[in-house]
Amino acid sequence: GGFGIVYKGVMPNGEQVAVKRLPAMSRGSSHDHGFNAEIQTLGRIRHRHIVRLLGFCSNHETNLLVYEYMPNGSLGEMLHGKKGGHLHWDTRYKIALEAAKGLCYLHHDCSPLILHRDVKSNNILLDSNFEAHVADFGLAKFL
Repeated sequence: GGFGIVYKGVMPNGEQVAVKRLPAMSRGSSHDHGFNAEIQTLGRIRHRHIVRLLGFCSNHETNLLVYEYMPNGSLGEMLHGKKGGHLHWDTRYKIALEAAKGLCYLHHDCSPLILHRDVKSNNILLDSNFEAHVADFGLAKFL
């Protein structure tokens, strides 16, 4: 992740999750590395093409965000990483359309409306069926 390390975890029921660890705010700082923005946005919304926030934990040392696990990583990794370039054009089109549906939901159907402000290939996550999920709401703003 941009501000923290993301770990793969397994819940007691066997469900796989992604755990993003963000540094806690340092004394006298107002910068929380997007922790509150993630909770405020993802805690309020549910959409097929937006990553689900399952929970969070915070103390004086660290902040943790628990998300649904996306086994195929980010679109950026898929296009430019070690696995790079191995997406057929029909799959790329489907991913672009699904990401657009998620963003359209944020811009038109949420109340208040939400601006993501950090749309890029590394913030589009892919599930086991290569279905797109918009992620990383650390810079998001409500309108």
